[in-house]
Amino acid sequence: MECNCKAKSKLDRKKHIEAYYKPKIGKGLPDFEVLGWESKEAQYMRFEIFTSNVDIKNKKILDVGCGLGNLLEYLIDKGINIEYTGVDILEDMIESVKRKNLPGKFYCMDIFKQHPFERKSFDIVYTSGIFNLNMGNNMDFLKKAFGRFAELSKEKVVFNLLDRNSPDKEDTYYYYDHNQVVSMLLEQYPQVDSIEVVRGYLNNDFTVFCTMKI
Repeated sequence: MECNCKAKSKLDRKKHIEAYYKPKIGKGLPDFEVLGWESKEAQYMRFEIFTSNVDIKNKKILDVGCGLGNLLEYLIDKGINIEYTGVDILEDMIESVKRKNLPGKFYCMDIFKQHPFERKSFDIVYTSGIFNLNMGNNMDFLKKAFGRFAELSKEKVVFNLLDRNSPDKEDTYYYYDHNQVVSMLLEQYPQVDSIEVVRGYLNNDFTVFCTMKI
């Protein structure tokens, strides 16, 4: 679906997100299409990279930008037990996922403005796709968002980004240099102990695994 919704400034982030996602919600589309992924297989490959590189069994997971709860569905299918909390800025997403009656907690909120969670409430903070839309200030948003993730995570922060070396770029999305991202995080956040970047599982994507200092 074409999206004429390139953000003009950092002030209209929610409106930009709504313009991209809301026209696809409630139309009977597969979840991966609603969320803008190229296929269910590609969406689940991102989840596989997450779970194969982090021991998440019986951990408390915060899924930021949880969308339609597909990460939790994936974990249930794999028999991986966790304590799951999902948050999303779009009320339509949360209403849709609650109708699935999944065994997790789901909240509609802009977690970067305010939230009800105490510091270090979660073992792992994970997010998939929230940094993909071209907002006009992506690196600045990533830098500030990571501060919130670091505040809430005891052990790890994990997120994926679109790769600057992607062979099929679209103006709707923003593509990152993984070395620039790692340098920025290490410079800005001394509470990060180490960072691992996993590439090669898809031709347009990489995942960043940040281990937090105890």
